[in-house]
Amino acid sequence: MKRRFLLSAASALALGTGLSLGQETETLKVFVFAGQSNMVGMRSESGELPDSMGKPNPKALFWTGEGWDSLAPGVSQEKGFGPEISFAHAWTERTGETIGIIKHSVGGTSLATQWLPEVKYSLFQKLEAKVEAAKDSRPIEIVGMLWMQGERDSREPEMAAAYEENLKHLVETARKEFGAPEMVFVAGRVNPPEGKYVARETVRAAQKNLELKGYRWIDCDDLSLGPDHLHYDTAGIVEMGRRFAEAAK
Repeated sequence: MKRRFLLSAASALALGTGLSLGQETETLKVFVFAGQSNMVGMRSESGELPDSMGKPNPKALFWTGEGWDSLAPGVSQEKGFGPEISFAHAWTERTGETIGIIKHSVGGTSLATQWLPEVKYSLFQKLEAKVEAAKDSRPIEIVGMLWMQGERDSREPEMAAAYEENLKHLVETARKEFGAPEMVFVAGRVNPPEGKYVARETVRAAQKNLELKGYRWIDCDDLSLGPDHLHYDTAGIVEMGRRFAEAAK
């Protein structure tokens, strides 16, 4: 019975993604997306996206937690989309290769507490569980991690002071736990408004100055923002994804 179920699931996957059953045994290059609300993205309809991005990408697969599905708005985030959409379009259009996306992001979360790998039930541990489940489903290789986070740590000087060391630890731990020692890690440099984000320059400096092989950062200062001047609008999210793709190559 179990074997018949697995065969049926594999058949459904192949039909849904346009891949043959034989291709499922091939190693899939995978990018991990993580962070807080600006990585979560837009909770709005895909009609705001360019037409080419509002439909499933035949060259990009998304890990849903139960299996792989074609990447599209509403798949990577219920009733919305994040920078993974434009990232995947930019990457697959340039390379022609099929890629996978694993994403775990939660708004309002800090690196100093919720994302710290050693914290029991941390967001990193939940992300790691997703990666392990995806590995059990088919052969994959984690080739890159995209990180959009830091606004929450910018509100607390103590958290901000520890940000550079915490970020380095996150990168090193992710590479170890994902079995990806050469994994590229790209951080988006945050740009929250002044005021309650009193330590933002400390976090921004940490993201810019971290020296670690394979670490890169992208400038988000000129990306367009929504009315709260904290969260990027559709155009900002789309451009962010494109910059992540450019930096990750």
